[in-house]
Amino acid sequence: MPYVPLNGINTVFDATLSNDIQDGLVEYFDWALLDKGNYFNVTKGLLAPNNLDYSQLRMSPDDNYASGQVWAGFRSNWVWQSGIVGINGNPNPIVGTDNAHPGISGVYVNGAFKPITSTGTYAHHVDYFNGQIIFNNPIPTGSIVQAEFSYKWINVHYANNVPWLKQLQTVTSEPTSSFFQTNGGAWELPPNARVQLPFIAIEVVPRRHFRGFQLGGGQWVYTDVLFHCFAETQDERNKLLDIVSFQNDRELYLFDTNKINASGTFPIDYRGVPVSGALRYPDLINQFNGGLLRLTRTTVQSQTVYGNVFGGVVRTTTEGVKNNI
Repeated sequence: MPYVPLNGINTVFDATLSNDIQDGLVEYFDWALLDKGNYFNVTKGLLAPNNLDYSQLRMSPDDNYASGQVWAGFRSNWVWQSGIVGINGNPNPIVGTDNAHPGISGVYVNGAFKPITSTGTYAHHVDYFNGQIIFNNPIPTGSIVQAEFSYKWINVHYANNVPWLKQLQTVTSEPTSSFFQTNGGAWELPPNARVQLPFIAIEVVPRRHFRGFQLGGGQWVYTDVLFHCFAETQDERNKLLDIVSFQNDRELYLFDTNKINASGTFPIDYRGVPVSGALRYPDLINQFNGGLLRLTRTTVQSQTVYGNVFGGVVRTTTEGVKNNI
């Protein structure tokens, strides 16, 4: 009898459909929300209503670095993507024009600007995911470190990266009095150990069915996805539920993760730093198109309250064609 190989994969090391769907949805919503104004700009010396400086960073504890190397902002998830235009008269996000160094152009130390291209004492890189500046070598711990940046208000995450083993952090719309204090409560946790609100966490769940696409091969594949929406107020939670559920019957493009892997064209490196010429979501789907995905049968499943945190879940079914099954 002839041997019959497995359908749907070339090797066991390939990214498969569930991961492609989750990757595509995270990148799509992250970009699409930015396109609708999902950011706030922080300029040097900008004061919050409590007169604390939005732009001032705190020395952040991180066991991987020496004291004085890591300096974090009050909000994580900084914007590095160019090409976003402010709407309703709002300014564009704060990103530089150097395509070799996407994102912000540098940092201020004791009032002096240190460009991202600095060498020597103030050489540094920017970890955009965690919203922090990391110097190659420690600088004096009493330094005043400031940055001009834009941060994303609604955070989009993979559900497995969020929150259940991390601390949900509330009251982060501005720095608080404990922000600059040693042992400052939740601020003392490194950014990668806390999750700031509001956020949407995307989860592909184990519910799938198929329908034939055409004679000779290929199938329609239907996969369920959950969008976990959390915020500090009921109004913000409802906004997230509306934003996601309004995408019912929306078609969007995936990118082909295996082609990206083969090319080595990853937008972000292991440090959370965008690489030279980093590809944004529109670039990824143009260069590594992975086909259409339709969102359908969308329902708001639940709304809950956990103390001062409001949650809700949107379930949708994704519909797409997979030709090699």
